[in-house]
Amino acid sequence: MMITDRETNILYLSPLLEVDYPSFSKEFFSKLNKYKVDLKFIPHTKDVWCRDYMPIQIRENSFARFTYDPPYLKNDKPFISDNIAISTSMELQEVYHSILKVEGGNIVKSNNKVITTSRIFKDNPEIEKDWMVESIRDFLSVDEVIIIPEQPKDFTGHSDGMVRFIDDETVMINDYQDEEDREFVEKFYKVLAEHQLKIIEIPTSMYSNKTSKDATGCYINYLQVGKIIFLPVFDRKEDKKVEDMFNTIFKIHDIVPVISNELAEEGGILNCISWNIMTPKST
Repeated sequence: MMITDRETNILYLSPLLEVDYPSFSKEFFSKLNKYKVDLKFIPHTKDVWCRDYMPIQIRENSFARFTYDPPYLKNDKPFISDNIAISTSMELQEVYHSILKVEGGNIVKSNNKVITTSRIFKDNPEIEKDWMVESIRDFLSVDEVIIIPEQPKDFTGHSDGMVRFIDDETVMINDYQDEEDREFVEKFYKVLAEHQLKIIEIPTSMYSNKTSKDATGCYINYLQVGKIIFLPVFDRKEDKKVEDMFNTIFKIHDIVPVISNELAEEGGILNCISWNIMTPKST
């Protein structure tokens, strides 16, 4: 049973966030302070997208770390953070390492399931697919590893901009009515149905963006710390409807809208920039 976002109580960010995205950071830090979120910073980061290179918390004092070497950064090696050095400097306990190349943004988790995209097979071509799926299942101590097709034109191939668990049996996904690739949509829904997951569709205006890199209008990439959900909003007409939906879905949570255009234009949003965990027990 993995630790889920609703069990977390501490948030880590890269100190580069305030440098690279000052306008966004001013509002975001203000809201973190307002809701008394315990905030700390990660040492030795080389970019702000810390979800991808930080380990995944399995239990309070147990972390699973994949190899971080994303192919889409092959021409930007100086910007690839050393996740082994980071874990060591933070003195994290029980950090188990895998040779598999998987980014944290491609692991969406519930207590007993994870959802990842078929990008993992492209990134690990030398590894047999069935063995890889079983390896991830055992490594993360879950019952199911659900493989969905990657979203067309998404350069990262991550699942956290496509789907999120509400509970172990229910997920929210983007409304893909404007997606041109209907084969992708059919495969996506088929996989979710095969795993008997209930679906709630969230409106999106991503398909009105000028470039495929731009994630503006993707509300799925929210940040949850305990009973506080920081919801990306974009000054678009869908904002209010989505906020109302989140208030209905997460009845006992605080839904906190955060203007996130400055981040989204670079392809990532709130889940991408954050690493939220349950405070490890002292040893």
